[in-house]
Amino acid sequence: MNRSTWVRKFRHAPVTVDHVSTHPFLSPAWIDKARAIHDEYKDRVDEPTESLRMNVTVTTAPFSEDHVLGHIDTTTGSAVPNEGHVRDADVSVTIPYGIARQLLIDPQPENVMIAFMSGEIEVQGDITLIMSLQDVEATPEQQVLAKEIVSRLTAITE
Repeated sequence: MNRSTWVRKFRHAPVTVDHVSTHPFLSPAWIDKARAIHDEYKDRVDEPTESLRMNVTVTTAPFSEDHVLGHIDTTTGSAVPNEGHVRDADVSVTIPYGIARQLLIDPQPENVMIAFMSGEIEVQGDITLIMSLQDVEATPEQQVLAKEIVSRLTAITE
């Protein structure tokens, strides 16, 4: 079959992609892919009800000698993490790479709580703002979306 015959025959055939490229968690390439995933869902995810400006410093990233700096600013209407720190944050968190991964990709809340209680996660500022996020109850639809997003983030993560 020559190329023009193949194009005519298969150009409308559905394409299934089984392989998704993976990247180290929080690497620049991973952040780009994660942002694209979050952008796909932005009109379906409820806006945060709590106001929080939180800086996050992730230590011991295996792909960098520097810390990974990020922030969450719910005053913008989104709880999606972004790169860099914001001025006048309400709270700042320093967290080891492995614990950050458990928090965002491999949900293991008991390990995160143990890390917090043992001092591996350092918090400066108004800790009650972080604690208030635990009281926010997602609707069943939002829980389904959250699982879907985590599944997609997991698929792109080495």
